[in-house]
Amino acid sequence: MKNNYKLFLIFSGILLLAVFNFGFGNDYYWHIKVGEYIVNNLQLPYYDVFSWFGIENHLYWMSHEWLSEVVLYIYQIIFNKFGAFMFVLTFYFLLIFILFKCNKHNLSKNKIFTLFWAVIGLITFSAFILPRPHLISYVLFTICLYLLYDNYYHINSKKIYFLPLVSILWVNFHGGSSNLPYILTLVFMVCGLFSFSFGKFEVKKISQIQIKRYLIVFVLCILSLLINPHGFKMLLYPYINMQDNVMISNILEWQSPSLDDFNNLGGAILIIFVIAVIFLTKKKVELIHLVLLILFLILGIKSLKFIPFLYIVATFAIFNFINEYKFEFNKILYIMFIIFIMLMAFISSFKLINSYQYKMIPDDAIAYIKKEKPQKLFNYYDYGGYLIYNNIKVFIDGRADMYSKYTLADTFELQGKGTKSLLKKYNFDMLIIPNTIMLNKTLASSDEYKLTKQFDNILIYEKV
Repeated sequence: MKNNYKLFLIFSGILLLAVFNFGFGNDYYWHIKVGEYIVNNLQLPYYDVFSWFGIENHLYWMSHEWLSEVVLYIYQIIFNKFGAFMFVLTFYFLLIFILFKCNKHNLSKNKIFTLFWAVIGLITFSAFILPRPHLISYVLFTICLYLLYDNYYHINSKKIYFLPLVSILWVNFHGGSSNLPYILTLVFMVCGLFSFSFGKFEVKKISQIQIKRYLIVFVLCILSLLINPHGFKMLLYPYINMQDNVMISNILEWQSPSLDDFNNLGGAILIIFVIAVIFLTKKKVELIHLVLLILFLILGIKSLKFIPFLYIVATFAIFNFINEYKFEFNKILYIMFIIFIMLMAFISSFKLINSYQYKMIPDDAIAYIKKEKPQKLFNYYDYGGYLIYNNIKVFIDGRADMYSKYTLADTFELQGKGTKSLLKKYNFDMLIIPNTIMLNKTLASSDEYKLTKQFDNILIYEKV
């Protein structure tokens, strides 16, 4: 017990260093305004209320993260400007605690590898430390895996019947990934139907009682997904998103991790490391671990957003590929680790302080837009959430799924190519863009628009 306590302090201490990479991101701001809208109006917005284009065209809005947005807004009310950080700290620490609690037996088998695995986790999660609903999904996903594994290894346990409740929470906190509970239940059930050995991999058949539980929970998890404000639509929503080529092509988190981009480096390292462990292990490994790792390796290679899920799955599975190694922390080594973690936290805290001083758009620019009151504002994609936060009607923002069939592709074409025909199509009366995109050159050479204001690298053009 005492050794597990020391291991948890060091394991969590290393992983928690990722918190000092905290940033607000683009989406936090509109999430806050959604939460504010729901709390103030005591109802969900089923149609867009933040974009002038969305309002004009009565765009249906699948507000699949509504409960997370309410929580984010409540955090802001309680903690004021520190609300975003406290939200991240709460749910990221909860993730670490549950992940350790569910895997403490495996993590204690080889403490040296556990420390190395914590460093991999630090690198992996550093790019995902944002105040967004996905953090709650990671917590629910960890609980989901624990319940599924519990039924797989314990014939008399009935904890798995809590999984439909997890599904209900998931579909309301972050419906975009809420199909995972019933998919994984099916994976566990199929893997438990057979018994054979092939090379270093083996399959162990589980009892009929366990299979029956999986089958019941599989059905209940599907039914539980209907308990949300959008009803049946949420069953199809994740699959529709995964087939959306416009989002996949343009939104960073839908793209594959790459060694060329430092922000993607953690995901690429995790993928390479997990593949290496699978191929190099000499231990006999159960098929269920291999299937889960391969499934989330494929998802992680396809899309950055699945990288944290891969790390969580690997924490449950990868220690079965690693040899046990006895090692105990003596007091001197334990104190050295704690001092090291505290030193790294102190150094990283300067970045955390700077993040609160950062404003995506200067106050003067916001004041100017409000003064001029444009009716058809074009905004750079990343600026949308911050403009919404400041009560300015936007053309587009981070709700890519809502805009996908309408303005998403046009937005990225305007930003990347500065196509003149699109300027005519939407007849913008004001544009706010960075000076680094191609659209700036198109506007600078246009007779229809003039540069009226410049705030560092942010430019405002208005129709002549």
